[in-house]
Amino acid sequence: MSELLNENIHIEKTSLFDFHNQMNAKLVPFGGYYLPINYTPGIIAEHNHTRSSASIFDVSHMGQIEISGPFVMEAMEKILPISFSKISPGKVKYTQFLNKEGKIIDDLMIHRTSNENTVWLVVNAACKEKDINHLRENLNKKFDINIRDDLSLIALQGPKSESALLKLAPGILGMEFMSSAWVNFQNYKILISRCGYTGEDGFEISIPNKYVLSFTQKLLENSDVKLAGLGARDSLRLEAGLCLYGHDINLKISPIEAGLKWSICKERISSADFIGGNSIKHECSKGPSKRLLGFLPKGRAPAREGTLIYDAGENLIGEVTSGGFSPTLSIPISMGYIDSSLIDEKEVFLNVRGKKIPAEIVKLPFVPHNYFKKVN
Repeated sequence: MSELLNENIHIEKTSLFDFHNQMNAKLVPFGGYYLPINYTPGIIAEHNHTRSSASIFDVSHMGQIEISGPFVMEAMEKILPISFSKISPGKVKYTQFLNKEGKIIDDLMIHRTSNENTVWLVVNAACKEKDINHLRENLNKKFDINIRDDLSLIALQGPKSESALLKLAPGILGMEFMSSAWVNFQNYKILISRCGYTGEDGFEISIPNKYVLSFTQKLLENSDVKLAGLGARDSLRLEAGLCLYGHDINLKISPIEAGLKWSICKERISSADFIGGNSIKHECSKGPSKRLLGFLPKGRAPAREGTLIYDAGENLIGEVTSGGFSPTLSIPISMGYIDSSLIDEKEVFLNVRGKKIPAEIVKLPFVPHNYFKKVN
């Protein structure tokens, strides 16, 4: 999970803050907002319910940014390593803001809307300010960059998400994974995207602040739907092998090192005509110096962030960036970086509380993704 903020720093409240309190949530400062870590059932119960049914997560701390102006997609292609010509209207793409060295400023979702002059971004909460500065530094002033603070964002995640959401928004039936659409609901519009951060099927719903409580309560009328907090969201994304900014990826890590080369358009790597393009092209050619991998520590002690990784000869070769206990597998799991020359090794040693614990190297994810696949 992202770093907790100092209590002396001003903390915002989402539009569901009072509701979280009423539902006995354990609230903590996270990404500049008070958000629930868990509710009465606890993290493991919320995690397991998401895997089997459907859970609602308040992710309104995330930044929703609307960028408008003539030829905005062409302008964004100079910043991002994606090609809008490869993305159909209504599609969502995972990508990154990169600096000139090809390191990750932030990772984000970008929506290609039906309006050729508008794109929609969802960025990490703690990165909103630097993302806006990055956009303003690299976009012509003719573009309108609008932070949509009038909107909340909730994530409905789990295999029963579609059936639960269908009762409120019938138009989402069969919506493709990584797509989005504006949907009329009662007397207002909501932006529904089929995506998420749990490895499960699910949706993210952007909704006006004044309606988010009633919408959430309507979803909860379905017995398959329960509330879940950031604790379960973190354990779910770790099982799914999904990177968390500020931990698994940051300004010292490139997408190639993080195993995210798949998110960069091949033609863009060749042309290198985006911010950080030359560095990415060079790294793809020579290979990264380190790689993000998964680890299964032997025993029951989890190897958490900051745990040092050694080879059999007791040489320091890397560091754990995320780790904890997997409720689904009932074992500890970790992910982190090791020297690329050692990625074919079968075993490493993790320094847990001063003791070198053997760990098996595995490919990510730990738990297979269960994203929606449309049957033709």
